[in-house]
Amino acid sequence: MPRILSDAEIDMLIQERKPLPNNWRSHMIPRPNRGNHLGGSELDVTGEHGHTFRLIARENNLPLQDFSVILLLIDANGETYILRRNNGEHNSKHTNKWEKEQGLPNTVIERKTFHRHFATERYQLSGYPIDGYAELATDYHDFDTAVDDLVAKCGFEESVGERVQPGLGGAL
Repeated sequence: MPRILSDAEIDMLIQERKPLPNNWRSHMIPRPNRGNHLGGSELDVTGEHGHTFRLIARENNLPLQDFSVILLLIDANGETYILRRNNGEHNSKHTNKWEKEQGLPNTVIERKTFHRHFATERYQLSGYPIDGYAELATDYHDFDTAVDDLVAKCGFEESVGERVQPGLGGAL
């Protein structure tokens, strides 16, 4: 059974150094699945404190801007927790349900907008998915820059030969 991750623990896990292998970009190229337009790829990384993380890339071929880049924690007991998710322009809107229940503003993110999901303690405690809270994202504009953004903001470390200039999606 999943446990509740506190906001402090979530922050610590996101900031934990996660060294990437030299060929990590080749693992982030979504490979087509049979029978649908969605392609995916995964890469497991061990953080400096021994936590296992999975970097997941999912991309829809129709439309191209419909994608997800996900940072997942795989706990010692095998439970998984989505810590961060960079999404592209999905065809449906997103509602921040907890904020809506509290009567807070800006609860709806319209369809066809780039947005970022965050793991929160309050969503878990309220029975919602851990990553049910989202905000508009203006610092990425396609699949490659969404990957770059998640890698840069979530403690991943590239080897010197693999470092990229943000938004270029390739090695320098």
